[in-house]
Amino acid sequence: MRPKEGKEAEEMSDILRLDKQDPLLNRQRGRVSAFFREFGFGYFLLAPVVLYIVVFQFYPLAETIRLSLYDYSLISGRGMSFNGFGNYKELLMNDVAFWRIFWNSLIWVLGSTALQFAIAIPAAIILFSKIRFRGLWRGLMMVPWVSPVVIIGIVWKWIYDGHYGLFNHYLKMVHLISENIVWLGDEQLVWPALLLTSAWKGFPYITLMMLSGLTGISREMIEAAHMDGASAWQRFTRITLPMLKPIMYVTGLVSIVSSWTKFEMIWALTNGGPGYATSILPTYLYTNSFVYFDLGKGSAIATLSMGMVLILVVIYSRLFGRNQE
Repeated sequence: MRPKEGKEAEEMSDILRLDKQDPLLNRQRGRVSAFFREFGFGYFLLAPVVLYIVVFQFYPLAETIRLSLYDYSLISGRGMSFNGFGNYKELLMNDVAFWRIFWNSLIWVLGSTALQFAIAIPAAIILFSKIRFRGLWRGLMMVPWVSPVVIIGIVWKWIYDGHYGLFNHYLKMVHLISENIVWLGDEQLVWPALLLTSAWKGFPYITLMMLSGLTGISREMIEAAHMDGASAWQRFTRITLPMLKPIMYVTGLVSIVSSWTKFEMIWALTNGGPGYATSILPTYLYTNSFVYFDLGKGSAIATLSMGMVLILVVIYSRLFGRNQE
């Protein structure tokens, strides 16, 4: 046995020696070594981020899509059974509440985003001008944004209360109403109340972005337009607003996506009621998944909601994303 082992070791040594002498193999090894020397540390730093995205983003997404294809209710006790696209068919073709909730979601997202911009742009212009205590006003402006959503929802629920709410009190003081109104219990009034609360919560972020955009506009350009006789409105519409468009586009995109998933405020104010009047897709998802424990239907709602917001983002980008480079 020993002569044979010695012969094999000798052959292996010859192979390794030939490999070291092979210029093609040496070049390949050199490239691999150079690649790891140049990029190895960067990939090492990226590894935790990639691992986080895979574990906490891709895996839950894949698991949600998989569950949406099953009939899986924890209450029924039947266990999981493959249902194909049955949950989607049930939601899209037989669930009357689903389409009403979808339109509610659009009202919630587009209405709150538009109202936030309507408040934020004048607020940014005022806070950009040379007013007294400008730093103080800028700091106070951030209070709604940094406050917890659930706390804001509870406070505004008291403000809208039909018996002792501050909103009714002040409206009666200025003689706009004569009797108390149950703002969150009236299907006609509940949406304006919700949108006002959402705008109050979200406008500081857009104001901050507009302020950053205003600092980038050339003062010489505005002063030159003023010397040429342009009015304040003309300077705003022909210089300031066009210069703010790139920031408005990005801010609007962020606001749409965040509003689409903003679940806590509606849940704290109305629980999606009365009936389904203020239910949006995240509240419908929560109700089906964690109140009725129908995980299959809840997962289908989550998957459809994700697809719908992607379509909304594409439409928004096509309409407002042109000429933003």
